[in-house]
Amino acid sequence: MNDFAGTINDPKILAAARAELAAGRPVALASLLSTKGSMPRHEGARMLGLADGSYLGTVGGGNIEFIVQRRCGELLRAASAGGPTPASLEWMTHEKNAMACGGDALLAVRLLGAGDAAWLDDLARAVDSGEAAWLVEDWSDPSAPRVFVLCEGDGCDVPAWDEGRLRYAEPVGAEPVCYVFGGGHVGQALVPVLASVGFVVDVVDDREGVCDPANFPAARNVTCGAFEDLDSYTHITPRDYVVVLTHGHLGDAAVLERVLPHRPAYVGCIGSRRKAAFVRDALVERGIDRAAADAVHLPIGEDILAVTPAEIAVSIAAQIIRCRAELRPQKPHGKV
Repeated sequence: MNDFAGTINDPKILAAARAELAAGRPVALASLLSTKGSMPRHEGARMLGLADGSYLGTVGGGNIEFIVQRRCGELLRAASAGGPTPASLEWMTHEKNAMACGGDALLAVRLLGAGDAAWLDDLARAVDSGEAAWLVEDWSDPSAPRVFVLCEGDGCDVPAWDEGRLRYAEPVGAEPVCYVFGGGHVGQALVPVLASVGFVVDVVDDREGVCDPANFPAARNVTCGAFEDLDSYTHITPRDYVVVLTHGHLGDAAVLERVLPHRPAYVGCIGSRRKAAFVRDALVERGIDRAAADAVHLPIGEDILAVTPAEIAVSIAAQIIRCRAELRPQKPHGKV
């Protein structure tokens, strides 16, 4: 399970890199390709240094961020002066980075040029198409690293550095989506909270008066449709998240009955513990596997004694954040 915020797959970082290159301006890219021990950010964290002196993204703050900004600045100034702009690949050990957390990080810093536009375009196409893809960086020649995007074959499921081959790979492509079924008070409070922590959010309701995009400025899509027909206008995958907040238990049951066969990464439904038993039994009677019905987070949210819509939204977001973190694989699988 991947969280793309602050990676090269982050829409803001990807768009900025492409726009700067298209405008003929130099761009410095700093990347964490591997980490050991405790570090604030891990493999896949990226930072762009832009020609106007600003930075986008983070490699974790503290001294390592200061080192990165200094190196990016040196590359950008050298590019402006027409001087050499060598790439660097170096293990920033605790002795070098002096971070209190005590970890080590493999730091790559290089200047992006016209030759990088191709893989950035390939990555953008993978994001737009929704296909699975993998970004590969070959550092066997540190002075001239090669970067490319693969859309076929067996890829890795987490960012991974191969020390023997000096090769880095990470999964890229379309981000997971959090579908919020129900646009009432809790839904309206929840969407901006989820968006603020990196989730792409789609809102669905069956009431025309509720399905106003103006009510959900942070949502990617706002759809009005019958819950019984949701398969015709959604594409829920095993890496997506589902929040069920409809205006009645019949709507909740209709959504759950249709989304659970897709095996989303997370399904939560608002309601009391008394309602939970009723809904789960009803789902089993409709042919849903008992294990899938029991796995629904119902009542939804972390138990923080939430009462108001805003508090309930925070409790739901906290539970989904925890789920996202727990689903991240701890070891890479597959090779690229």
